[in-house]
Amino acid sequence: MADSAPFFSDQNLHAAKIAYQSVMGEEFFRGPMYILLVAVFLGMLGLGIVIPLLPIFVDNFGASHFWVGALFAGYGLSRIMFTPAIANYSDRHGRKWLISAGLALYTVVSLCYIFAGSVCELFVIRFVHGIASAMIGPIAMAYVGDLTPQGMEGQYQGRLSNVFYLGMGAGPLIGGALYHLSGLSAVFLLMAVLSFIPCLLCIRYLPDSKPEYHKSPSIWKAFLHRRMQASLFYRFINCFPYAAFMVFLPVLAANEDHFSTTVIGLIIAVEVLSMGMSLGYFGRLVDRHKKFWFVVGGTLLLSAGTLVIPFVRNVFVVGLIALCIGVGNAMAISAATAVVAIDGRELGQGVAMGAFNTVVSMGITIPPLIFGVILVSCGVDAIFIISGLLALAALVPFWLLVVRSRKRPAERGVNG
Repeated sequence: MADSAPFFSDQNLHAAKIAYQSVMGEEFFRGPMYILLVAVFLGMLGLGIVIPLLPIFVDNFGASHFWVGALFAGYGLSRIMFTPAIANYSDRHGRKWLISAGLALYTVVSLCYIFAGSVCELFVIRFVHGIASAMIGPIAMAYVGDLTPQGMEGQYQGRLSNVFYLGMGAGPLIGGALYHLSGLSAVFLLMAVLSFIPCLLCIRYLPDSKPEYHKSPSIWKAFLHRRMQASLFYRFINCFPYAAFMVFLPVLAANEDHFSTTVIGLIIAVEVLSMGMSLGYFGRLVDRHKKFWFVVGGTLLLSAGTLVIPFVRNVFVVGLIALCIGVGNAMAISAATAVVAIDGRELGQGVAMGAFNTVVSMGITIPPLIFGVILVSCGVDAIFIISGLLALAALVPFWLLVVRSRKRPAERGVNG
């Protein structure tokens, strides 16, 4: 473990880390952390805008609804391909310029949506969008991990997750409303602006976070790490009900419930915003209590909400279910992310967060493709029932992985 323990040679980063020892104090919101939070919020706000509009794109091109899942899968596929290399690079060469370059690429991609002439061109745009995302999300998490005092992993990662999901949640609401008012071009112009502003902020004000390692970190060690295997397995399975909600709720709501894009955006926003607003609270709790039970409790709430969605047609009840799903996600993800941040001290924050986000990318890619087949053969209701039952059943192998990891003395005291 000592071979891979990081130390920080960058004086600016060292000074920043000392300044952030009181996570709830005003120091937390100054300097590089403040810039990072603003950058992630605006970047995710721009990304979330496009979510309720993808089914409209598919319909405009006269393509099958299978392409709704394929477009999300293309985004996730590029993250799977590029996140490991990007994460390793950030541990060796620093994080600032990767985040800045990712936001710049977001800006260019946002404008490309306007000129997409076919569903195949849209797939390519989504693929490049995924590369940009791989340069922002995992690297921002690693940057926060560099700044985190020991024992406060849940609070720091929870604060970053707050702005991440608040931006993602507000995006669909803004996108759905703006589409009704001004059309698709205005939506993507706003996306470009929302990506370009934080890009400039990062270039001008964000100091680099460049830890040095006695031994070069490897992302594959993260996948072989026993405790991380439990967190990675959970996070992948968690993506099935999340993908069902985010990708196919618009299909269900538009085709069977006849909700408008504004209402669909509002429902998605309720789920993501409730998740974002509660992540900080649960982040503080998981630092003081057993993390395992937060994963179990959150999964039960998430599974129950996903299972009942096909049987509800009232928009207010659907909104309440979305609220419960968001809170359940927050409970479980805050615990899983805190454990990954702890393991990042041993493995390297870049590779730990890279492995975590690679698994999330697999969850973005694989479930929509499977659900696309289910949609064609069994209907949209089956997607929610199958994903809810799968998340519930996965608690058994997750528990077995946690028990196995506790047999390693070096990892005791963190899982529970």
